[in-house]
Amino acid sequence: MRTLLIIVCVMAINLSFALNPSRTYKQRPDKYNMEYDELKVQTEDGATLNAWYFPASKKTTDMILISHNGEGNMADYLRRVDQFRSNYNVMIYDYRGFGESSEFEIDNNMYIYPHFQDDFLAMIDYCKAKYTSQFHLYGWGIGAGLSLGIGYHRKEVKKIIADTPFFSMEDLEERFGKWDEPMEVPFAGYDKKNEPFYALDEATSDRLQGVLLIVGSNDALYSVEDMKTLQQKQKKLIEKEIYVVENPDKKDNFRVDKAGYFKRINDFLGS
Repeated sequence: MRTLLIIVCVMAINLSFALNPSRTYKQRPDKYNMEYDELKVQTEDGATLNAWYFPASKKTTDMILISHNGEGNMADYLRRVDQFRSNYNVMIYDYRGFGESSEFEIDNNMYIYPHFQDDFLAMIDYCKAKYTSQFHLYGWGIGAGLSLGIGYHRKEVKKIIADTPFFSMEDLEERFGKWDEPMEVPFAGYDKKNEPFYALDEATSDRLQGVLLIVGSNDALYSVEDMKTLQQKQKKLIEKEIYVVENPDKKDNFRVDKAGYFKRINDFLGS
């Protein structure tokens, strides 16, 4: 019985990091009377991304681009959108293979695809061209890694909120290799300069005002000490106080304490 329980726990941990796309939106913003525009964004390599843009409840040019963790699709994260839109215009999107974005075959044992770099870059360019020259980024899991690794180089980005970003492809491979059921990561195609661990070694634009790192106290992949390692790479830029969510059950950090989570984010953003 104990062996079976261990196996179930290991499988649950693996699934929490694996890509798990849903092509169907369980709900749309209309259900909650949320004003929004549905958009189609083209990537450089020819994919089409589905995106939702939510104007803030007050007049502002401040904007935040949200990148999710590869679980479900953007319709599952409307509560987060709602938390932000009281102060910010919000853009959220689906990677290829998710929701109503372009068809793309996804292996459920994969942590991330290099193609998602193109998706994220397309969203950065679209937000800049259509809405505002500077904005914030927020992501968790793979979305945090994309936001930190790629957003760090972009002059359009003001602040980055990264909830448990990955370090690099090599680091992920090493960590997953210790698991009984190791997951896959790209062995080619992921630009090293876009991996957070290496991106933070470079000088950045003066326009980037700060980075907030978030991690769960009992995360199965990355620890508080790991986030401190990232923080040490850019001490002046990354908030000294890493936001540690007391999370013994390894839940989504947002769901543990929504009010406390967004208070810390709003304090960081200055709203």
